[in-house]
Amino acid sequence: MPANAPRFALFDLVKGKSYCFRVRSVNKYGLSEPSLPSEPVTAGAKLAPLPPPSQVLAFRDTKTSVVLQWDKLKDGLEPLGYYIYCRETGTEEWQTVNNKPVTCNEFTVPGLQPGKEYVFCVKSVSEAGLSESSPETDPIIVRPAIACPSAPRGFVLLHCGKTNMTIAWKPPKRKGGAKILGYFLDQHDTAELDWHEVNIQPIPQRVYTVSNLEEGHLYQFRASAVNMAGVGEVSEPSDVFKCEEWTMREPGPPYDVRCFEVRDTSLQLRWEAPLYTGASPVTGYYVDMCEAGSEDWKQLNKQPTATTHMKVSDLETGKCYIFRVRAQNKAGIGPPSLPSDPVVAKTKPGTNEIELGVDEEGFIYMAFEAPEKNDSSEFVWTKDYEGPPDADRVRMEEKGNKSKLILKEPSEKDLGVYSVEVTDVDDDISASCTLTKEVIKLISGWNIDVLEKGEVRLWLEVEKLSPNAELHLIFNDKELKSTPTHKINFVKEKGLVELIIQNFCDDDKGMYTAQLQDGKAKNQFTLALVDECKWKFRIKYNLPCPHFIEDLKWKVTESCEVLLTCKVLQTNCFNVKFEILAITLLALSATPLKIQPTAEGIKIYTNVKYYTDYMKTTWYHKEKQLESRDRLKAGSTMNQVWLHILNPTDADKGKYTLELFDGNKSHKLSTDLSGQGKAIELKGHICSFPGRARVVQGLPDVATIMEDKTLCLTCCVSGDPYPEITWFKNEKVIVFKDRYKMDVKGAVVTITIEKVCNEDTGKYSIYVKNKYGSETGQVTISVYKHGEIPIGMEEKEITGGIVTKKPK
Repeated sequence: MPANAPRFALFDLVKGKSYCFRVRSVNKYGLSEPSLPSEPVTAGAKLAPLPPPSQVLAFRDTKTSVVLQWDKLKDGLEPLGYYIYCRETGTEEWQTVNNKPVTCNEFTVPGLQPGKEYVFCVKSVSEAGLSESSPETDPIIVRPAIACPSAPRGFVLLHCGKTNMTIAWKPPKRKGGAKILGYFLDQHDTAELDWHEVNIQPIPQRVYTVSNLEEGHLYQFRASAVNMAGVGEVSEPSDVFKCEEWTMREPGPPYDVRCFEVRDTSLQLRWEAPLYTGASPVTGYYVDMCEAGSEDWKQLNKQPTATTHMKVSDLETGKCYIFRVRAQNKAGIGPPSLPSDPVVAKTKPGTNEIELGVDEEGFIYMAFEAPEKNDSSEFVWTKDYEGPPDADRVRMEEKGNKSKLILKEPSEKDLGVYSVEVTDVDDDISASCTLTKEVIKLISGWNIDVLEKGEVRLWLEVEKLSPNAELHLIFNDKELKSTPTHKINFVKEKGLVELIIQNFCDDDKGMYTAQLQDGKAKNQFTLALVDECKWKFRIKYNLPCPHFIEDLKWKVTESCEVLLTCKVLQTNCFNVKFEILAITLLALSATPLKIQPTAEGIKIYTNVKYYTDYMKTTWYHKEKQLESRDRLKAGSTMNQVWLHILNPTDADKGKYTLELFDGNKSHKLSTDLSGQGKAIELKGHICSFPGRARVVQGLPDVATIMEDKTLCLTCCVSGDPYPEITWFKNEKVIVFKDRYKMDVKGAVVTITIEKVCNEDTGKYSIYVKNKYGSETGQVTISVYKHGEIPIGMEEKEITGGIVTKKPK
């Protein structure tokens, strides 16, 4: 019986004997001549693995991917494919990149962290298994590949004389991952046909005065940018400008209007002053705003601002805005600037803010990290948006992707707004923070407790302090020292200051001030304790009256209630009246931590029978203290303490701990968010809400296709309301045009790629999202050349030359 495939398994061979084999083809006319015999093969002999590939090189690709290339094996050795491995420098564990051997000697590694440094290696695959690892590549930082910049744009006339014009332009939108070294400028007299170059050496600035022009003639300009990769595209011609001397009394237009520190509801706007001031100096500026696509400009400031920057607040999250600026002098208001680029009011994922803190030596610092900076990028710090901080008052440290600004001798001169910007990047990377006198951050103000023995406890809490921190506790202008009746506790690692007073009386009323100093940082907090009505723990009685035979006692019952008992000798005089504040510890009634999926993410909580406002609650993730921010919301109600994790990801897995501090000691509750629970799936968002967006079925795990074929992948989605759909290739959004097409019919979503080529190899994912959650479906596409045979496990032939592997 002839074999139907170019493979055939032979059995019952004698172990140790050598055999040769030959093959004949057959059709309806008969058998062919036999092939040449194979080399002798010994039955039962152990196959030797192939050697690893050599010359493995890594190249920059995008901000989340790296391209690997390696030499094919020599001596005619043909492996079944290759496996790629990566490791972040500084770690020991290698990660497998591809779930199916690749047959070509080039691969794009997706899903890497921007700004992180990695090394890679490759192994050959044969019937004998995996080879040894190839030598590691040189470490490479994940950054976009360097390319020529795109074209400049937005030409504007800033000043004009009889025979000269001063023009400016906007920088390229894509800088090519490197510093812009300068610009080449061309001019064109509309009365002539030819363009003429203005400069031979690159112009470093984006403002230039063109001389030797003809008065009254009309001119156009164009420019191209240059970086270390070469000269970029030539811009479109500018508008037509007439060369005639400006004599208007109002100022000319401001220019270079740009948006920084773009967040959900605010941004910082900056611009340059006009070069033509008119009949008198500029006295202020008006800022106008409109939504993108509209011509309805709205003036933001009623009174002119004297500075060339302004914070714009109360923006609507997700809307796109455009800004322009007009200058004013005594003669009036001049023409508006060229509009800014459109900007969406949205905090981009991964946006970092400035970290403000005190180092181990006690110096106040501000630190900023920018993983997406380029090799040529610089951190530019400014104070109050007016220029760099005084070099005599600060020092700067820069290491890798992080910059730190350290105050040498902090004083009131250093108070203000500090901002930082990263240069030579395509997207805005900037942030700011305000330095105030409160450099030791207050967590809890002064609190007053009455303990079970009638002692009065005054306490406050600040951020964690260093072992060298100092406390001076002042009472009515006199410093207190710790005594048996007035005990002072200063717990530096918790930032806790407390004063316990026995037998509190009128002499203890007054002004209490805690003065704290930690290195160069200092602050003070004052409590005015003068109102007798503040005290809720009092026992009122008159003599002669009933009196106590035994002291007042208390205990906590099994239902977490406080029971107060005493014995009283009853007489026929006055009734006994008590006013007692029962203090119940939150920790005594807290249930074990529970996990609950929600529409927005996941909620970790404990139910409590009693809750008091002064009880301190702190959440930890993997022993690291958490603070409320965009994705983490901590809070409490009368009967519950909770932590809400919004849009959780794999990074949110791990141990969570709630620490309850009752003023004397801490109680801890813990749970593990491992992603193993019934309703918890840490792929995309943690959410079991019925209407959330989902990728239901259809996508294979792997799709292998011959080049020049048409790839058609179909999957089903669900969700109410119907979800938004986005496709990604190697973490980059796919723009559907040319060879890429998407079709949506009800729940069925189809993506088609025509005439596939090697460039289409990579990791594809569909992301669906609605208001109840989101989900991602993934498929790896591998393209092989004509004549190659794709090797894989559990393959199934599909019409059109596509081999797919379904998820296990």
